[in-house]
Amino acid sequence: MPRFPRTLLALAALAIAIPLLAARPAAAQKFDTAAALARGHELAGYIVNNQPGPLWPHVGTRMREALRDSANMAAVLAGIHAQAGAVDSLLDESATEEGGAFVYRAVCRFAKAPEPLVVSVAFDDGGRIIGMFVKPAAAGAPTAYDSPHLDYVPRTPLRLPFRGEWTVFWGGREIAQNYHARTRDQRFALDVVITRDGRTHAGEGAELKDYYCYGEPILAPAAGTVVWLRDSLPDNRPGRTDPKNPAGNAVILDHGNREYSLLAHLQPRSLRVKLGGRVRAGDVIGRCGNSGNTSEPHLHYHLQDGPRFGDADGLPPRFLDLFVDGVKRDTAEVVKGQKVRSSN
Repeated sequence: MPRFPRTLLALAALAIAIPLLAARPAAAQKFDTAAALARGHELAGYIVNNQPGPLWPHVGTRMREALRDSANMAAVLAGIHAQAGAVDSLLDESATEEGGAFVYRAVCRFAKAPEPLVVSVAFDDGGRIIGMFVKPAAAGAPTAYDSPHLDYVPRTPLRLPFRGEWTVFWGGREIAQNYHARTRDQRFALDVVITRDGRTHAGEGAELKDYYCYGEPILAPAAGTVVWLRDSLPDNRPGRTDPKNPAGNAVILDHGNREYSLLAHLQPRSLRVKLGGRVRAGDVIGRCGNSGNTSEPHLHYHLQDGPRFGDADGLPPRFLDLFVDGVKRDTAEVVKGQKVRSSN
């Protein structure tokens, strides 16, 4: 669930471009793309929240010379809001190495921009900012993976893998509904949270216990055999991510008929299953956490046609016997924004 914490989604990103400066060749590599992804995600939060103070200490020497002083950076950040408006959502983020620099890119939707914008931050080998810019994302906007399984109907009778009413934060077949749709294995994936009065947490959301879904039991969506699990990774602090371990603590269940469920971002040491063990539909698998590449607690779920994470085709899940926005449904493929709960 690569998205900025809700508390940082108030303002917009850069509205004017600062030229990307070339990085100096590095004698020894001190920084890599994983570090750039994590740091870029953190610093982008300051950018969209118009906080030049925490951002300025990370700016490298050449960038400081280009800006002249922190007041000019503050002016850049302050000038963006009239042009781009508030951030609506983070659609995608990535980090690459380019010519000795490490470039973080976040594709975001903004209230006043008709198309998504790319917020880019470039780092040198020591992790210092050497360039920032914003540009329209139209030319490089993510597109949905051309799946051969668009008409697939699962054979496994799937139930929602949680108790009570949850909100689909990402879900559906289109990029606007579901940033996962760009990838082969997560083509039809879901991210779900618990919301109250439109919020995922109490207070400022600074602590994991503030999040309504944190610690909630996660259930097996159908009978199956545990073919992969991880239970030892720590939970991230809200706003932090672990891109080196994207699924975090997770379980993969083999339902038969080449259908496998992945349930990810679980609490450490919360799993109640063992490798090779059998589960029944509704059995508690573990508890909702914040491990892996996620900035706040939630459950990631997807169905796929193979047993390995990241090496399978995603399949569209259809859940049975549920309420969608208060309406009883015998079966449904749920999408972003819907509130869903099991009927039993």
